[in-house]
Amino acid sequence: MPDVIGILLRLPAVFLAISFHEYAHALAAFRLGDPTPRNMGRLTLDPLVHVDWIGLALFAVFGFGWAKPVRVNPSNFKNKKWGDVLVSLAGPTANLFLAAVGALAYAVLIPLEYKINAKLYDVLVPVVDNIIWLNAVFLFLNLLPIPPLDGYNVIKSLFFRKNIRLFLLYEQYGSYVLVFFVLFGILDLLLVLPVSFLYGNLLNAAIKLIGLFT
Repeated sequence: MPDVIGILLRLPAVFLAISFHEYAHALAAFRLGDPTPRNMGRLTLDPLVHVDWIGLALFAVFGFGWAKPVRVNPSNFKNKKWGDVLVSLAGPTANLFLAAVGALAYAVLIPLEYKINAKLYDVLVPVVDNIIWLNAVFLFLNLLPIPPLDGYNVIKSLFFRKNIRLFLLYEQYGSYVLVFFVLFGILDLLLVLPVSFLYGNLLNAAIKLIGLFT
C-alpha cells in the first residue's frame, strides 16, 4: 500500500518540479523565437496545465512518472541545433534553481522550530526537504541520454546529422531501455550518487547559512 501521508508531503514538490521544468522549456523556446508553446497554452507555471494524470498517479504509487512534454518547432529557431540544446537544458536548469531555493527555504525554516506552530513546522520541514530532493532527482534524471529525456535531446541535437541511422535505431528502443532501467533498479543506481551529492551539499550550504545569522 502506498504511504498516503508521504505522497501528500511530496505532492507540492512534484507540482513545483513539473511546472517549473516544463515552463522553462516553453519560455526558452518562446525567447528563441518559437511561439508554439505559447500558442498551446504551455507558457505558464500552472501545474495543472503541465501535469499528466497517469504519470502523476504512477509517481504517487511507484515513485516514477512523467509530465506532458512541451512541443516546440525547431524550425522557428535562428540556430536550430543550439536552440534545441538550450531548450532541452532549460528544464533541468529550472530544477537546479528550485533545489537551491528549497535549500534557502530550509535555512530560513530551521531556526523557526520553536517560534511557529509545531504541527505546521512538522509539515513544512518534509515539504521543503522533498523540494530539494525531488528537484535534484528531476535534474539528473532528465540529463540521462535516454529517449525521450532532455539529455538525449541535447546529444541528438549535437550529433544527429552524422549518425542518423544510429539515432533512429536508438529511438525505436529508447523507451524500452528506460522501462528496463526502472524495473531493474538501474535507474536508482545511476541517480543515487549525483542526487545525494547535490542534496547533501545544498543542505550543508543551508546549515552554514544558518550559522552565519544565528
